[in-house]
Amino acid sequence: MADKTKVGKEYPPVTWEVERGKIAELAKAIGDFDSIYLDKEAAIKQGYKDTPAPPTFLTVPMMWSSSMPGVINDLQINFMMVLHGEEEYEYYRQIYPGDKLTGTPKVASIEEKTSKSGSRMDMVTIEILYMDQNGEKVAKARTLLVERK
Repeated sequence: MADKTKVGKEYPPVTWEVERGKIAELAKAIGDFDSIYLDKEAAIKQGYKDTPAPPTFLTVPMMWSSSMPGVINDLQINFMMVLHGEEEYEYYRQIYPGDKLTGTPKVASIEEKTSKSGSRMDMVTIEILYMDQNGEKVAKARTLLVERK
């Protein structure tokens, strides 16, 4: 059962330098072969200043760091009972190779819900505000974790 006293708690920041190769790797992994993700010149011809990161790119920093398992442990969530409910992104500007992103995970909310079958679950929302190397807001990611009881 998620520790509801942790709502509002911030965790140590995650820092990630965006690499052109990781952009192409993610695009290929998700089956998006749009040339803007694979070729800088193609991206520039389409009006970008460089190869843009795909919309779901912000899953990469959190998954490559040890932050999410640490958050889950601190919240006293049973990892074996966790489902990834959804992911949402709010962008303030495009992400490009060379950007150095720093994201601070925060527990935004924890709500208990009951399914139609009567099963209880905790709905845990983690928000991560990403800032760039200039201290400007780049994006906010919201992750919904569902802990089945």
